Amino acid sequence: MHPDVSFVLPVYNKAAALPYFFASLLAQRGDVSFEVVFVDDVSSDNSLEILNGFAAQHDFVRVITNTVNAGPSIRLNQGVEAAQGTYLALFDCDEILAPDAVERMLFLAKEYDADMVHGRGQKTTAPIAEVSVDPIGQDFGFKIHDDPLERVLGRGMVRMTWLVTKELFEKSGGCDEAVFVQDESLALRLAAQARRIVDADMIITMAPDMGSHISQNTLQLNHDRFLVYLHFLQAHPDLPRDVRLKLYRKCVSAIKKARRDGAPFPAIPVLGRYVLSKLGLVDPDPKSLMPYQNIFRQLANIRRIEDR
Repeated sequence: MHPDVSFVLPVYNKAAALPYFFASLLAQRGDVSFEVVFVDDVSSDNSLEILNGFAAQHDFVRVITNTVNAGPSIRLNQGVEAAQGTYLALFDCDEILAPDAVERMLFLAKEYDADMVHGRGQKTTAPIAEVSVDPIGQDFGFKIHDDPLERVLGRGMVRMTWLVTKELFEKSGGCDEAVFVQDESLALRLAAQARRIVDADMIITMAPDMGSHISQNTLQLNHDRFLVYLHFLQAHPDLPRDVRLKLYRKCVSAIKKARRDGAPFPAIPVLGRYVLSKLGLVDPDPKSLMPYQNIFRQLANIRRIEDR
């Protein structure tokens, strides 16, 4: 019998956080059957040893190992392929879950017939060993959106605090495997195929500062953000112009931010394109963005799929 929920969790050098995250996972409340699929991305610390310890103690835990570091986009897709749950709980495993996080998210998914549910993450300066998260309870706000793509193209929808149906994940193709970091591509590609999203104003996770190299490399994030929206524009030429303009603006915003962080983009063309895109006075043709893609490809200290 398939479980209600599969936690699918890419892991790379999370040894310091894993025992605390897993304890919060085991503390989940409610009558919810679940499995846990960890995908180790060739960690160089003792993450794999810890994961194997979890699997030895709990028969609902599976650990997938690899021989090449490929990044979270590929590893999340790999884990979902192995998952058997009706729903997928997609979190970062260096955070702490609220004790009723999955119970509340699953309730919203079923009650409102939503194939995507998104919660909130909250940062904390406390060491992970001292982090606790209050139960969510029933006193929280939420909004239902029957145009998930429009909502995801707004603000605040890229944290890994998702409950989605496996059916939707498979239909969407999951993460863009041409991009190293998964956060932006996952939300975008899911939303393009989803029927309904529930955006809940409830704290699902607390996120201590664990010194993640990728999250601190803003040039990497904007490199990946640019590629996500460029690839989506290229793949969906028949979207309405207003939607394509939003996607185009996302690309130009990533270029502008990357220039701020040291990427060698020429100032005047970038600023001009940014202003015109904000005013809707550009043709959102991805071909005009190709020179910027070529510059992104030359940046140093960027993890790229082709580098693996």
